[in-house]
Amino acid sequence: MSRSEKTDPAPSLQWMWANIFRKGDADQVAIRESIEKIPLFQDLTKKELHRVEQSLYLRKYRADSFIFQAGEPGLGMYIIHAGSVWIQRPEEAVSDDSEPFLELGPGDFFGEMALFEENFHLVSARAHTHTALLGFFRPDLMTLSHYYPRLGCKLLLALGRVISDRFRASLTGGPGRA
Repeated sequence: MSRSEKTDPAPSLQWMWANIFRKGDADQVAIRESIEKIPLFQDLTKKELHRVEQSLYLRKYRADSFIFQAGEPGLGMYIIHAGSVWIQRPEEAVSDDSEPFLELGPGDFFGEMALFEENFHLVSARAHTHTALLGFFRPDLMTLSHYYPRLGCKLLLALGRVISDRFRASLTGGPGRA
């Protein structure tokens, strides 16, 4: 056993999840390049970014499939790696041809409130095109915060800034994106 394995308690968890949700090398390079560009992670060191990357889960959705629907429990946030997602109010989500409340693309993210509270979604998220998302879930944020408190603080402060910016934009009619 190497010295780093003895001093770092999280590798056993990372190893377990990595084997369940195995990503190919090409996927990992693309994911790393994708998350490096996201303002949410801009203040992280390369090592911290790598730790976050290990906590992300690649999920793929066909066009017009729901990622979640209004009324379902929030599990975590989603980063759009490829494709586009429509955020729809409950009355918009019943029709396949209705316009979205908001359309998001690569680098955008949504569902971040679920990292803070266990509550139900007020809107629906639907893949508008074939879409690849990176899921980041509350238990993973809690694990990172427990083993790497500095990283946890950086993530929580960045998420707080995003939520504050989006709230302020909603009051002023701005775009509401990070």
